[in-house]
Amino acid sequence: MTGMRYINEEKVRFIMSRSGGPGGQNVNKRSTKVQVRAKVDDLLLAEEDKERVRERLAHRINREGELEAESEEERSQEENRDRALEHLERMVAEATKEEPERIPTRPPESVEERFREERKLESLKKQLRKEGKDASFLGEE
Repeated sequence: MTGMRYINEEKVRFIMSRSGGPGGQNVNKRSTKVQVRAKVDDLLLAEEDKERVRERLAHRINREGELEAESEEERSQEENRDRALEHLERMVAEATKEEPERIPTRPPESVEERFREERKLESLKKQLRKEGKDASFLGEE
């Protein structure tokens, strides 16, 4: 596999097992399912990015500090190995993306005005209910 930006392939651990995916009789004979595990400390990232990965992908990290991904879609072990590595790479890429800082904005004046009007009507309805008066002119049954 070429093009790995975040994963040091020499320090990756592969676990092969029997797949439940497609492949007919092939799945009963061959171990095509591939689990790939890479220690977060071995990722080719700055320390702050590793920390971001630990936070955002905590549910994918085991007790040994390994990030896990798996694939069993393909019929061959090699294809599943490549898919699992790509999946791991994508997960790390997504986790290390910096979120753009949100610039808070105010709602338009027309929206605030409509909200105020609705609140006044609601308040009036409730006052009329307390007093036992007819509020049918406000659209209430």
